[in-house]
Amino acid sequence: MSLVFYGWWSPPYILLIILSSLFDYFAGERIHVSSSPRTRTVWLVGSLVCNLGLLGVFKYGPFLMENASVFGDLFGIEGGEAITGWIIPVGISFYTFQSMSYSIDIYRRRLEPAESFRDYFLFVSFFPQLVAGPIIRAREFLPQINKRRPLRAPVLHSGLYFIVWGMFMKIVVADNLATVVDQVFDIKTLADASPAQAWVGVVCFSAQIFADFAGYSSIAIGLAYLMGLRFPKNFLYPYISAGFSEFWSRWHITLSQWLRDYLYISLGGNRKGKRRVYFNLMITMLLGGLWHGASWTFVAWGGVHGLALCVERLIVGNKKQQVHRFERDGPITLGRALGKIRSMVVVFVVVQIAWVFFRAESFKMAWIFLKKMFVCPFTESFFGGAIDAQYLLLLIPVAFLHFGQLAEEWFGIKKKPYQRAILAGIMLFVLLVVERPDSHAFIYFQF
Repeated sequence: MSLVFYGWWSPPYILLIILSSLFDYFAGERIHVSSSPRTRTVWLVGSLVCNLGLLGVFKYGPFLMENASVFGDLFGIEGGEAITGWIIPVGISFYTFQSMSYSIDIYRRRLEPAESFRDYFLFVSFFPQLVAGPIIRAREFLPQINKRRPLRAPVLHSGLYFIVWGMFMKIVVADNLATVVDQVFDIKTLADASPAQAWVGVVCFSAQIFADFAGYSSIAIGLAYLMGLRFPKNFLYPYISAGFSEFWSRWHITLSQWLRDYLYISLGGNRKGKRRVYFNLMITMLLGGLWHGASWTFVAWGGVHGLALCVERLIVGNKKQQVHRFERDGPITLGRALGKIRSMVVVFVVVQIAWVFFRAESFKMAWIFLKKMFVCPFTESFFGGAIDAQYLLLLIPVAFLHFGQLAEEWFGIKKKPYQRAILAGIMLFVLLVVERPDSHAFIYFQF
């Protein structure tokens, strides 16, 4: 059924995921049974080359050809024609990362191979998270196949809540916000936009991409939950982060953990001196940005976050940061709370700057946008142009959920079951009665 789901979009690409999975499954078996370090390494390299090769050809082929053409023009070498009509297989970035983690974990002796190809192929192609995550690891998924929870009332309630929450965030919040975001991020009208409109546009996009991606992840988690499988959290309200490392422990959690465990640590992590730490952070984030899309603007987005992490590391040093909770080493005073809020504001502003590069179609657009946000307020009227209030109202659910998480972490205020039921009822009611906007594809489908 997962293959039917995936093949509904483009049947020929079923062959791609089947062949990739066959090779990785066989490579995992050879890595496990071989006693020769050389043989194990050869099969691991083969698995990585297979996955990264497919990812490179299908996702980055046109990008590499375009840049090769530009580079050739600089030296007077006639470049080839641009590739048009190229279709990137949906979800290829996600299932290749899952396959790579399987081979690497077996190589590191942290995972036993799957009992059968059927089990392994289900892990790779499981439909809820196949096309846009969360990125699940084999050691999280495979042990659950034969130990699934029965569909009891608590499981049904939790699974349906995740699905309703996700559909509300996607259909009501993200799809409606897409209208104002598309208007602001239009190169034809951007020149006439006011600084206020620019700020509203980027804040709306930050809410849109959170609602869109967290919504999809929640639906995937809920569907898996109804089938007796537990997926890890992928978002934990990132816009209340008081540090950049904390932001990445809240945003796209499964990707950030994958990059940490399989790239940052493999590069040496923080074990090879201070300078190497900064280098490893930058490489990890630059490649993380490139993972999102074949464009230099995505690399710039990763670079902004990498630079922010390096600056934070330089200031904080090796001091253990408090993540997901208020420091409990003393009473919660007004001064400490204000200091935490000040850090949150700094992180939020830098994250908005990074989102400009993520959403902009080119560096030209990103530069115009940033000038509108930070230069034009000093040279022209900050307010100007129409801002539809209904779009600002859509920011309320996102803000409400973030502040609710903040209250839980700082003061231990948790939603009670009846409050959660009421919230689910309200979201379901809005989904059923409110006129829906034009549908928009999930943003992360393109990755």
